[in-house]
Amino acid sequence: MIPQIIHDLNDIERHNRLIKELSLQGITEYEFWDAIYDRESVRKGINQAHKQIIDYAHLKRWDMVLVMENDVRFCGLGAFDHYIGNIPQDFDIYLGGIYLGEIGQNSITKRFSGLHCYIVHSRFYETFLSVPDDEHIDIAISELGVFKVSHPFTSIQYNGRSNNTKKYENYDHLLQNRI
Repeated sequence: MIPQIIHDLNDIERHNRLIKELSLQGITEYEFWDAIYDRESVRKGINQAHKQIIDYAHLKRWDMVLVMENDVRFCGLGAFDHYIGNIPQDFDIYLGGIYLGEIGQNSITKRFSGLHCYIVHSRFYETFLSVPDDEHIDIAISELGVFKVSHPFTSIQYNGRSNNTKKYENYDHLLQNRI
């Protein structure tokens, strides 16, 4: 499964860090998708960036699609192989890790935050594409499907400037007792 990565090619710092992450995980094939910026709504731009990939996968009739954001950070050597090697049998979205949201039995979560590395099953494409563009995409899809989280977490986000909040974010406090 070839990662489909949302990335602003003008962001050289993230590009260099991302290429290093991918290389350390042995990921040699990937496709970049343009980040989308909406002047009136950051949420809309982020939604459209994710939805462009899901829409493409839907049109191509892929059974599932792996999406990453350009600030993905893997939790150790071999983390990507662990993630791909443990794709669950029954899921709508399989997440590499989350920040907010309770993880219940069978690694199922309802409301979550964290679309930095995830796989969407084809049966969920239309639902994913149907959520309103003016909401946070991860919150908007909450409770609409079966969301499973990799255990242990295989990926998180790098701390740094957030395209969502437009300021420096440190996510470490959200990861306590999670990785």
